[in-house]
Amino acid sequence: MPEKKNSDKFQATRTGEHESADKFKREFAYGVVVLGTEAGCGKTIFMTGLSAALRDEGFPTRAIKPFVLGTRRDAESELAFISSITHTPVNYPIVIIDKPTAVQESNWQQAAMMTTSKQHLTFVEMPGSPATPLAYDQTSAGTVASTWKDSADFACDLGLPCILIAKHNKDALEKIMLAATYLQSRDARLVGVGTVETSEFGSQNELKLTKSELELAIMNRAKTHYLGAIEFSPSISVQRVNQGNLIKVTSAGVDLLHVLRSLGAPASLSK
Repeated sequence: MPEKKNSDKFQATRTGEHESADKFKREFAYGVVVLGTEAGCGKTIFMTGLSAALRDEGFPTRAIKPFVLGTRRDAESELAFISSITHTPVNYPIVIIDKPTAVQESNWQQAAMMTTSKQHLTFVEMPGSPATPLAYDQTSAGTVASTWKDSADFACDLGLPCILIAKHNKDALEKIMLAATYLQSRDARLVGVGTVETSEFGSQNELKLTKSELELAIMNRAKTHYLGAIEFSPSISVQRVNQGNLIKVTSAGVDLLHVLRSLGAPASLSK
C-alpha cells in the first residue's frame, strides 16, 4: 500500500488506564445507529471493523443490517461479510428495499427490538444517507402517502446515538457537514464521525486535510468528534467477503476509547 503524505492522518489517539472487561459497567447506550453521507461510503466496513475491534478488546458487541438497498445477491455478500468478522449470526429478518412499500411497520419494530437488546452493544447500519426514505405511509386506498420514515428516523424514534461515516476523499468535509446539519435539524444525537478510504485514490481525489485539521473542522462546524479513518486495503472486500486486515487497520486508525466514551462508557476500559 502506498505511503501517505500526511504521516498523522490515520493515527488514533489513545489515553487512559485499562481494566478487565468483566468490570466494565454497561451504563451506556446499548444500540448505535451507523449512518452514511451516501450509499457506498464505507458504512459496512467501518461498522464491521469497529464492532470486531471492540469485541477483540473484550466487549460484547454485534453488528446488524436489517434493511438493504440493492439486490438480494448484494445483501447476501454484505451480511456474510458482517457476520464472518463480527461473529453476529444472521438470524434476524432482512428487508431488501426494492420498492417504496418494502419496509412495513412490523419490520421497523423488529429492527428496533434487535438494536436495543441489552445483551450486547449493537451497531445497526441504516441504508443510504440520513435522509434516505425507507418506510412510506399509505393512504386508505393503499397508495403511497406523502409522509415517510427515513434512516435518521430510526435513531430519532429510539433515541439512539449516531455515528456518521463518509468517504475519505476531497468531498468528505462538504458531505459530512450536509449530513450532520440534517441530523441536527432532526435533533438526532450525533456522537462522532468516521471516514473510510473506499479506493486507492490518486492525488486529485485525495483529502488534503490532516487528521488534526479534519478533526478541528468537524468539531467547529458539526459540534461532534472525529473518530478516525480506516485506510484502503486491497485485501478487504465486502463483495468477496474478504476481511483481510480489517480489524488491524480499524484499531490503528479509529480511536476505540473515544468511541466508547462518546457512548457514555467509563474513562478506563479493558484489554
